[in-house]
Amino acid sequence: ARAHGIVSDLTEDGAVEAAIREAEATFGRVDILVNALGEHLALSAPFEESDEAGWDALYRVNLLATMRACHAVVRGMKERGWGRIVNFSSVEGIRAMPFAAPYTAFKGAIDSFTKSLGVELARDGIRVNCIAVDKTRSHQVGFYDLGDEYERHVPVWVPTGRYGEGTDIASVVLFLSSEMAAWIVGQTIVADGGTLSAGGWYRTPTRWTNSPLLLQYFEDDPSINAARPRSVQ
Repeated sequence: ARAHGIVSDLTEDGAVEAAIREAEATFGRVDILVNALGEHLALSAPFEESDEAGWDALYRVNLLATMRACHAVVRGMKERGWGRIVNFSSVEGIRAMPFAAPYTAFKGAIDSFTKSLGVELARDGIRVNCIAVDKTRSHQVGFYDLGDEYERHVPVWVPTGRYGEGTDIASVVLFLSSEMAAWIVGQTIVADGGTLSAGGWYRTPTRWTNSPLLLQYFEDDPSINAARPRSVQ
């Protein structure tokens, strides 16, 4: 097995196509494409405070790069009669995420794009599927390094009782890239430790509840909450 590294900003025009050409020149062809690029760009705000520059940035990093990469490899896959494309969306493209409507719009678009392209290419031996991720340690979420005092909350937030690791997601990618996924077409596989299925239910030390108590509402001093990590304020 060989590996070839390419350093590139895939949001720039022509960068995706150049990376595909370099991969083809190195390995001869591209049989498996994993579109793992995606980022919320910390653009969380009420929709009326967002702007078109932010929308365009989110579009380029979350949807356009994926479409460009697929466009660059599909012709060769069709000629060879085999290919695997694995896109990445998010559970936020399936459920709501307040203050992130543009981000969720593009994540939902990836799910829709995956369905349509998957059906279109099914007879060509190409399988196009998607993975929607949540609560998995990664660079975008600071690897959920909130401090030891917050570790007791993880079993409340995630039904499996732990955060996901990169290997958990890689296992799904491996499956979707193999012949074992030959009968799976245009699907979005949710890999989130159960957060989407829980649908607003949380596990307390004694029971499950859909009405968890939030400590912030019992605190008179707002500076206490302001001192917490932003993701749990």
